[in-house]
Amino acid sequence: MSVQSHATAFLSRLSACTMFFLTGLLISACGGGSDTQQSEIIAIIPHTASVSLGQTVQFRATGYMNNGQTQDLTSSVSWQSSNTGIATVSPSGLATSVTPGTINMTASWNGHSSTASLVVAKAALETLTITPPSASVVLGQAAQLTAIGTFSDKTTQDLTSVADWSSAQPAVATVNTAGLATSKAVGNTTVTASVGSITASNQLAVSPAALSAIVVGSAAAATPLGTKEQFTAQGVYTDGSKVDITNQVTWTSTPSGIVAIGTNGLAATHAVGNVTVTAVSAGVTGTGSFTVSPAALVSIAVQGTSATVPLGVNAQFTATGTYTDGSTSDITSTASWTGLPAGIVNVAPNGLAASKAAGTATITATASGISGSNKLTVTSATLVSIAVHSPSAALPLGTNGQLGATGTYTDGSTADLTSTATWTSSPAGIVAVSSAGAVSTKAVGNAAVTATSAGKSGSGKVAVSSAALVSIQVSSSRSSLPLGSTQQLNATGVYTDSSTQNLTGAVQWVSASPDVVGVSNAGLATAKAQGATNVLASSGAVTGATGLNVAAAELTSIGISPAAPTVPLGSNLQLSSLGSFTDGSSQDVTSQITWSVDRPDIAVITPGGMITGLQVGSAVVTASLNGVQASATITVQPLAIVGYFDATSGVDTTLRITNPAITGQDLCAMIYVFDNDQQLSECCGCLVSQNGLRTLSLNNNLLNNPLTGVQSKSGTVMVVSADYASNLSCNASAMTPTGAQIAWSTHLLKSSTGQTVSTEDTFSASPLNATLSSSLQAQCSFVQTLGSGQGICSCGTGD
Repeated sequence: MSVQSHATAFLSRLSACTMFFLTGLLISACGGGSDTQQSEIIAIIPHTASVSLGQTVQFRATGYMNNGQTQDLTSSVSWQSSNTGIATVSPSGLATSVTPGTINMTASWNGHSSTASLVVAKAALETLTITPPSASVVLGQAAQLTAIGTFSDKTTQDLTSVADWSSAQPAVATVNTAGLATSKAVGNTTVTASVGSITASNQLAVSPAALSAIVVGSAAAATPLGTKEQFTAQGVYTDGSKVDITNQVTWTSTPSGIVAIGTNGLAATHAVGNVTVTAVSAGVTGTGSFTVSPAALVSIAVQGTSATVPLGVNAQFTATGTYTDGSTSDITSTASWTGLPAGIVNVAPNGLAASKAAGTATITATASGISGSNKLTVTSATLVSIAVHSPSAALPLGTNGQLGATGTYTDGSTADLTSTATWTSSPAGIVAVSSAGAVSTKAVGNAAVTATSAGKSGSGKVAVSSAALVSIQVSSSRSSLPLGSTQQLNATGVYTDSSTQNLTGAVQWVSASPDVVGVSNAGLATAKAQGATNVLASSGAVTGATGLNVAAAELTSIGISPAAPTVPLGSNLQLSSLGSFTDGSSQDVTSQITWSVDRPDIAVITPGGMITGLQVGSAVVTASLNGVQASATITVQPLAIVGYFDATSGVDTTLRITNPAITGQDLCAMIYVFDNDQQLSECCGCLVSQNGLRTLSLNNNLLNNPLTGVQSKSGTVMVVSADYASNLSCNASAMTPTGAQIAWSTHLLKSSTGQTVSTEDTFSASPLNATLSSSLQAQCSFVQTLGSGQGICSCGTGD
């Protein structure tokens, strides 16, 4: 019965019951209780359904009640599949496909049931995916794309071969029916796969062509040892293009030691053998085979013992071969020799060229097709020997003689060479020979004279007797002598050969006025009195003389007194100078001296030699007079200013220290307080600025913290001016004395009348030597170290 027929029957019965109720009959006669709502018909929607495998379908049950109303009974009915192997159904009416087929779905409730039909078809394609998701391919290559379909039953299937493939930009890449994408140009395109109405798209990027192979090549397959071979690397790219990448690859060779290949592919040969040359770039490798053969002859150097030979003289030639590996070898005996043009020389197989006629020939050596040559010039016959003719008797020194030279040639002829030969003599200094063979005597002795021409020499002897003295020359470096000085005279003898000789110690010396100038046997002249005279030197009958003048004595040296002057800062010191003269006398020349100081900031000096110390330090004082100088180092000592105190009265004393800014800088006032036993009681350092004033209380600042704990009643206060820039803490145990300060004390005393009297005492200054300076610092350091705070005075007020 159909759902519609069931509904019609139900409505007919409902109408009958209603009418029966109206007539007063019991509702029970209508098939149910009077107040109970019951279903007469159950309808399943949909009545007929069809799904693909893997999908679900929701069935709903509607009850048509006996009261004419409808009710959703989907969750109330009992659902049942006629074949759970095809589809299952949940209590809520959700049918799940299991395998293809046709079944009935039944809903039952309160004895009523209804049936619907369900057809489970094969799984349907739901989505399509292209892999790889985003493909990239280099130009010239292809990429295989795959289309994967996902079905309604969640299974997947490769649909590459059944899909319809297309490319949005065919100029960039095309796709065939098998999903193979072939690159055409650099760029991007969208690739689409379609199966029915289901499509999928992915991006495909085509990058520039990539290197796929390397072809290694060289101009020759083999080269001799020592030569170089240029290798090339040709890159073959994925798009079929070819590019020279010789300078971009990495070059290697195996086995090692045969060639060394540079980054530019140039291979230098090092050993004979076969080698594999490899070029690598971007992971791509290419190789080539190469052979290094033994070194080959590349040149021949021909050398002769002489480039020129006289007719009749032979010349030995040698042939040296140079090979490709830089090695050389003597190939004289293996080379073939020729001499051209013919008739000038004959060359033997051993390279010996015999001259035959005057002229120039080219001597050539040939081996292995390589030739080398040199020139050989054959000159006319040359000189063989020279005979020298010299005077038979000895020549007195200073006289001349004539020599002669006769040459004998290779052809036996002779010629007079006297005027064309080159003349020499030995030992040197005995004779001199002119270009014409004239000999001049120069010294006593025997000389060998030689005539040389065209590389040939001949010799003879010449004897020279002693030369005679002609004159004596007397000389002196000074014609005027200061009184008391000495002067060495020199006597030079001039001989017949114009030579000279020092005769100072051999002549007799005489002074024409011995009371003016005296002269010793050695020629030492002494100035004895002012005046003029001649001094004579004699040897035999030859005499020479010179005139001398004796002038007043001259200054020879000056001295400065004291020799190492020391002046306290701000004090004066008179320097004096004593001059020494050539006659042995001395004289005070202080007033004549020109005085100078190299450090005017340290000290100044007056024209009269009075020096004043301006600043602690050292300076050089120079005294000058008539070109004579002397110097001395002056030391300007620092000052210590000292004051004495008496604290027995009980009345305090005020100490004031000021910096008058003489040095233009801030200073430290280093204060040392000694008791009446001269033991250091307290020490401290206080800054006193330029033009500043430091005020201290004797009782409160200088006597209040004694080292021993016992306050001194009397004693000494010593103040030293010191550098502040190098001692910013004014540490009194490490001072550098400098500058000057002024200190004075103010005393308040009670007179016999009971009145208070005020007096002021200025501290006295005394030089501070190095010993006292070191002692003060050492004692203060002792106080600072062992006093535990005791023994350190304080600085009062001011700056």
